[in-house]
Amino acid sequence: MAEMNQDMYGATGKLGNRTYYQRRGKTIARIITTPKNPKTDGQTLQRILQKAVNKTYSKLKTICNHTFEGYEDGFDCMNRFKTINLRYLREHAMTLLETGQGLEQFYQFAPLDSERWSPFAAIISQGYLPEITVGINAVRGNVAYVNSSGRTYADFVKAWGLQRKDQLTFVTVQKYNGRYEVNIAHLVLDPRKADGSGAPMSTEIVNSDGEFPCYNKDNQLDFLTFEFDTDHFNFVLGRGGDVVAAAIIVSYKNEKEEWFYSNAQLVLNLAGIGPDLCSLAKAIRCSYAKANIDMEP
Repeated sequence: MAEMNQDMYGATGKLGNRTYYQRRGKTIARIITTPKNPKTDGQTLQRILQKAVNKTYSKLKTICNHTFEGYEDGFDCMNRFKTINLRYLREHAMTLLETGQGLEQFYQFAPLDSERWSPFAAIISQGYLPEITVGINAVRGNVAYVNSSGRTYADFVKAWGLQRKDQLTFVTVQKYNGRYEVNIAHLVLDPRKADGSGAPMSTEIVNSDGEFPCYNKDNQLDFLTFEFDTDHFNFVLGRGGDVVAAAIIVSYKNEKEEWFYSNAQLVLNLAGIGPDLCSLAKAIRCSYAKANIDMEP
């Protein structure tokens, strides 16, 4: 904004790249600026990825607000979750574009004008404890599984380089009645007898009847299925349904009440997710029809 010299006194309206108007006896000019298109492909992609990350955090908040080692619980962990997952999604999307592949391959997203939520391969924990690899069997019932040479606590600890008193947090996203639900269960690798005293590590985690024979007050065994099958445990949580994403977080609390964590990232069941999800490319095209993009989690 600038005041005009004597030659422009009384001017109003538009001239060139300026517009003129009168205020308190003075002639004022403003330079006309044309805002950049807020819906370029890059900006729209960023908004879509941000919404995906925000929605996923809101679904996993009870876990991810404290599972990033070295970050304070709550706000710091939330920022860490959003930062690394936004970077992860952006890098994968850019790789597809740079290699000439279509974004149609980069699905797992609902349209921006939808309240639906769909999982992606989110990083849900970071730390230095041993990491456990999870798989999903899409052929035999869409169940999650984790390898183990036997059904005892000792077998499991040996298989993954763990130790007694480590806590396993099982996380699944399951499709139940057409909706995606997050389920959580905790199993402490510290078998206890009914009186609370320590039981040998040779005790079975789960017996042939699907029961957990060792009591532990810290366990939260929200399993619909937890069964040993030859060389692995199958598991399904909560009310059931097809497992479409799963992970296991290892954590440990020392004598100073400090918590330590493993790395963990959701593994996706591509067959179990199915064709009902909108591709990222379709989400981008859909977003152009909406004036205001909702960025809230």
